[in-house]
Amino acid sequence: MSLNCWTRSVAAIGVATGLLGGAVPDAAAVERTEERAACEHFDPLRAPFFGDLHIHTRYSLDASTQGTRTTPGEAYDFALGAAVGLQPWSEDGRPGRRARIRRPLDFAAVTDHAELFGETSICTTPGSEGHDSLVCKIYRGWPRLAFFVMNGRVGGTTDPVRHRFCGEPGGEICRAAAAGPWQEMQVAAEEAYDR
Repeated sequence: MSLNCWTRSVAAIGVATGLLGGAVPDAAAVERTEERAACEHFDPLRAPFFGDLHIHTRYSLDASTQGTRTTPGEAYDFALGAAVGLQPWSEDGRPGRRARIRRPLDFAAVTDHAELFGETSICTTPGSEGHDSLVCKIYRGWPRLAFFVMNGRVGGTTDPVRHRFCGEPGGEICRAAAAGPWQEMQVAAEEAYDR
């Protein structure tokens, strides 16, 4: 399905909502940055779409401490119908099982938690500065415990503090390590984008 069809459907829903008294943004106010082909099968009242806007990959601490090793690209491939490997993982990195959806999704978005990209990347990348820290050893040995240890310094506080292996002051090492996953997510989203 083209995004153009989706935009028209949203505009139709917006008109219907406006007639019912709800406040909706003006669909004409959306700036289009590219030309798109017209939708082949446009029907504003009969086009249900199914998707997932809450996908986490190996870069979210919560997913990775539960054994997720899926990359952003693999997540988009899964949304299109490809099989994805699932935990438990063998010593040589093979998945213990695979999953596949029966029909491709109409839309999908990788929405990893950004606050610990760098820390997660460091703890999973042998040889990186900080990989041998106590926190990363906990991450690799007791991942569910690591979830609480690592989140305890940044989550639920107005003054988050980075772990020492991130570098002082300001966590430059972890911030630099976060750039790789963030770049990978942007590239995967662009490659999966069906214009």
